[in-house]
Amino acid sequence: MQRKIRQSQTIIPFGVGAIFDFKGESLVGCDIFRWGARGETIQSDRLAAALGVAQFRAAPVVDSNAWAPSVAGIPYSRFPTWLFCPKCRRMTRWKRSLEQKGKAPTCGNCPKRQPLVPMRWIQICPEGHMDDVDWRRWAHSRNPSPEARQCQKDNLFFRTLPGRGAGGLDTLEVQCQSCHSRRNLMGITAKGSLKSIGISCSGRQPWQRFEDREDCSEIPLAVQRGASNVYFPLVHSSIEIPNPSRSDAFSETAMTIKADAFFRPLLTVNESAPMFDMMVQTLASGHGVDPDFVRALARDEKQREAGMATAVEATPGDLLAEEWAAFLTPSDNSDDLHFRTRHVGLTVGPREVDEITSLLTDRIDKVVLADRLREVRALEGFHRVTPGGKDTLVKAALKHTVNWLPAMEVRGEGIFLSLDENRLTVWEEQDSVRRRVAELDRRLDASFVAPRLRERTGPILSPRYVLLHTFAHLLIRRLAFESGYAATSLRERIYARSSLEVDGTAKQAGVLIYTAAGDSEGTLGGLVRQGEPPDLQATILEALQDAMWCSSDPLCSENLASTFASLNFAACHACTLVAETSCESGNYLLDRAMVIGNDHVQGFFKPVLDAAIVAAGEGVRGIG
Repeated sequence: MQRKIRQSQTIIPFGVGAIFDFKGESLVGCDIFRWGARGETIQSDRLAAALGVAQFRAAPVVDSNAWAPSVAGIPYSRFPTWLFCPKCRRMTRWKRSLEQKGKAPTCGNCPKRQPLVPMRWIQICPEGHMDDVDWRRWAHSRNPSPEARQCQKDNLFFRTLPGRGAGGLDTLEVQCQSCHSRRNLMGITAKGSLKSIGISCSGRQPWQRFEDREDCSEIPLAVQRGASNVYFPLVHSSIEIPNPSRSDAFSETAMTIKADAFFRPLLTVNESAPMFDMMVQTLASGHGVDPDFVRALARDEKQREAGMATAVEATPGDLLAEEWAAFLTPSDNSDDLHFRTRHVGLTVGPREVDEITSLLTDRIDKVVLADRLREVRALEGFHRVTPGGKDTLVKAALKHTVNWLPAMEVRGEGIFLSLDENRLTVWEEQDSVRRRVAELDRRLDASFVAPRLRERTGPILSPRYVLLHTFAHLLIRRLAFESGYAATSLRERIYARSSLEVDGTAKQAGVLIYTAAGDSEGTLGGLVRQGEPPDLQATILEALQDAMWCSSDPLCSENLASTFASLNFAACHACTLVAETSCESGNYLLDRAMVIGNDHVQGFFKPVLDAAIVAAGEGVRGIG
């Protein structure tokens, strides 16, 4: 029996260290060292440089036939290893020696070989380790008899006790049939419950051998295997763009190299020719720089001469800044297979502009349609219990040394919108706006998800991030009605760098709504068609009108404590939240008031919405 999984799911949500349920079986993804040398290479120089690896690999694909060997795919290990029979309730500690090729585990105690069910509770720790709960110790922990405490038999049963109220954890019991010790599961998820009976962290992952464990002093926590805190993957992504202009292309060193007699002839030599490498090495040695610096200057100069270099320059290695620059720069990239964009407006040609259009164009600076996009997503590692920093990150290869990471490439299309920086800056400086976002920023600091979200927002949460993030969600929900794509197929990418960032960094204020799928679904053309003028203006106005009213109002619109850890204000599932796969920030940091305003704060698009309401009222009176 082949256990099939989509190639894209091997990165998220069922990547290394994640639990994968398949037809009643529970499996966990093994580290990439066990992949071997298999898997197609994925090229993404910018992302590889940012993550410090040489290359990326996609999970090897297995054809859909019954004769594919079991080693053809990627390895998953059975976890948890404690299983029980739903009929006789006997618990079995499953071992690899009991595995039968193509068959799921069955009960050896029942005559009809009932399929075994994995136990629901496991143990994890903040260092990222995961293991089975020691059920034998749990069953004997309440028996005061010394003989019972020394019982070493795995003759355990997982029983449901009748007549115990609403069916809570006190109705579930692990019982030892040999010494009649028993204990229900009440309190098993409490902090320190496992430590109190002598259960410590095993210091290993489920697929590792016992001798590969490491010392861990963290207190283990018992959780359900489907709990949200079992797995926090760290996934990086990059939109593949043409060669970006380098911010150091006009430095003193760069200008000296460009003035060298060898540099101009270098631009006429093909990069694959041996002469190119010789000339690069000569220039690098003569000026005391790395050969890669000379190659980058040569590529940059060629792009400039061809009119394809970005007009907005970016610091090399800053992925979002380079993408921002590429979207803002008009260029003839009609032959580019991975990144094809065109700049359009909100209106078609010269015509009389009404008040609504005028107000909207004052706030939206550029509209860029991406007919082709290629995105690479790479899994660096994962956390458990809470999403922490690099110190608690479990690498995708664990302790093994590899020069690659698992990744996937997806292709699609998108709509890029940038806001007018001057008008946005004036709006951000309003005291009411700053006070509202400052409260959200304070709550973010106190939240356990702060390390993950700070990677998106920067050290200080800016009003523009909340505005752009909420605006992106409203557009996704509206475009799902219009474009023909499912809402789960649309994704957001937020560009919200403000003056609060490091000095000298270019400001950003834009969103990219795109669809990127591993198959042809991401390139059907429906999303770009909605970005054509004047359709996009109508879509934006409809999205703003949708945000005016929520079925949960007035509770939603007046709410200042929405979602876990109160990291949303005026936002809920009925009006703003989208699928988890669509949002880069886990549906946190949303506030409709930043977009449309309320009694306490002026929304950025409030004048546009007011003008649309007045125009609609005049239209109704005209009909009457």
